Amino acid sequence: MWTWETYERTWWNEIYGPQKLCRDLVEAGRIGGCIFFHHSSPLPWAEALRDQVQEEMQSYASDLRIVPPVDLRETGWTEQAVLEAVAPESAQEFLSAMTLSRFLDRSGALDGKLVWLYGLPEAAEPVWTERLAEFAALPGAGRCILLLEVSGKRYRRKKVRDLSADDYVRGFDVTQLCTMAVGVGRESSRHKEYLTYLCQEGAAGDPECLPALLGQRERLLEDPAAVMMEALGLGEQEAVRRVRRAQLKLLLPLLEDLRIALLEEHAADCRKLLPFRDEFGNEYHSEYEMELRHLVYYYNQGAIRLTREEWARVWTPYDARNRLMHHMKALDLSVIGPVLELAEAIQ
Repeated sequence: MWTWETYERTWWNEIYGPQKLCRDLVEAGRIGGCIFFHHSSPLPWAEALRDQVQEEMQSYASDLRIVPPVDLRETGWTEQAVLEAVAPESAQEFLSAMTLSRFLDRSGALDGKLVWLYGLPEAAEPVWTERLAEFAALPGAGRCILLLEVSGKRYRRKKVRDLSADDYVRGFDVTQLCTMAVGVGRESSRHKEYLTYLCQEGAAGDPECLPALLGQRERLLEDPAAVMMEALGLGEQEAVRRVRRAQLKLLLPLLEDLRIALLEEHAADCRKLLPFRDEFGNEYHSEYEMELRHLVYYYNQGAIRLTREEWARVWTPYDARNRLMHHMKALDLSVIGPVLELAEAIQ
């Protein structure tokens, strides 16, 4: 079982997009000056990212003074409040008659420091990006590293480097993390595939949901909708919708493979029936055009003979597909499990 730390470490160190983002933030910091770091949605394991980037920056410059990341929602975002958080020794010297950018440049309040600001309200972002853009044009900016996270629009200013997590993190990154986290379990390969789809649909693009889901991996297989409701706070309708999407992605390709395999297995019986017209007026001239419902129908009519085992192999995927497509409910593991086992056996 992965711990929370395993998820965050894997996300920022082994998954391509997040790993490259972390590396590029470090490279931007090595140059120094002002950096705008944009992300349109909340960062997963953001604290771990900030800690890792700061640690790597300091490894390149041992004399760099690290200011703990400042959450502006807690400190406030007035000029005075920010100064008291990042340069308390100089805050009392700041006069409102002087612009913040010029004060920082002349006082050297940030010299040799790495300052990371986050949690700025979107409405305050235009003002603060302008302030930092003014500072970026002055010599004092080159003597420090000042990074501002923004979550509204993406700001681009002269002398300011900007990076956006939106350019790095993709849906496939979450899929890769799902696959890696699921892979450590002892389930069969088909059950792991099912778990992966459940996690992908359950997380809905948010990798931080994965620990809560996979922390109950056995129960997630048995009662996925209930786990999603409890672990993610979803309503029943939304939980069932996500489970059904996972089941459709898992089962439709498998059911098609099983249809072809079983029709080939009973090709001799099928050819005896061909050609024929079904109750909807559709004509069939090849066994590959047939559906499993035709085997079920002609078996019940006594037109073909199947052993008890053969009948079970036909009925299992037929019944599962019928329930999946027409009952509009999430399928129980008692229905899905035999399909997965049959797919394993035929494969």
